[in-house]
Amino acid sequence: MPGVGKTTLVAHVYNMVKLDFDAAAWVTVSESYRLEDLLKKIAAELGITVNIANVEMRGLAESIHNYLQGKNYILVLDDVWTPLVWLETRNVFPTSNCTGRFVITSRKHEVSLLATGESALHLEPLEAHHSWLLFCKGAFWNDDDKECPFELQELARKLVAKCRGLPIAIACIGRLLSSKPPTLPEWENVYRGLDYTFDERCDP
Repeated sequence: MPGVGKTTLVAHVYNMVKLDFDAAAWVTVSESYRLEDLLKKIAAELGITVNIANVEMRGLAESIHNYLQGKNYILVLDDVWTPLVWLETRNVFPTSNCTGRFVITSRKHEVSLLATGESALHLEPLEAHHSWLLFCKGAFWNDDDKECPFELQELARKLVAKCRGLPIAIACIGRLLSSKPPTLPEWENVYRGLDYTFDERCDP
């Protein structure tokens, strides 16, 4: 589901390992992708020196294939909505005399079925305990103990509950509250604002 931390997790790993490869590329796909535009993005990320504005799609695919030949490379396709993305692009990437690693993030179960063996990682919302720890770490990052004052705990738990275990939402609210005075009136204002936002999104 959106906000569970798929892109954040992959970005962390990608930044750790990308220098171990001869070539690395990160491309956000999105729901309304066009194959030609996607290949142009991949070529640009890889630093391929071709006139990607004017080259035909077949020539672009060949340029990517030739560039990666003999290299160890990693490609991240972020926010993929349909398995068709991989089916349309997989032949662009060489499989002999090189090592390719592909990482795909998606909110669609059918996309995860593209993974081989035990390679699919399904992220779930955080449990209540971990949601609370993440919230306190963000809201009280400047405190040594990272603990919520007793008088704010009831309201804080209501705020965390609204996030439904989504790490990005919890982290954002925690950062927002960290910039506010830790008083009940200030936090109640934030809570009312969230109530208004959630009600608007739920209206038909």
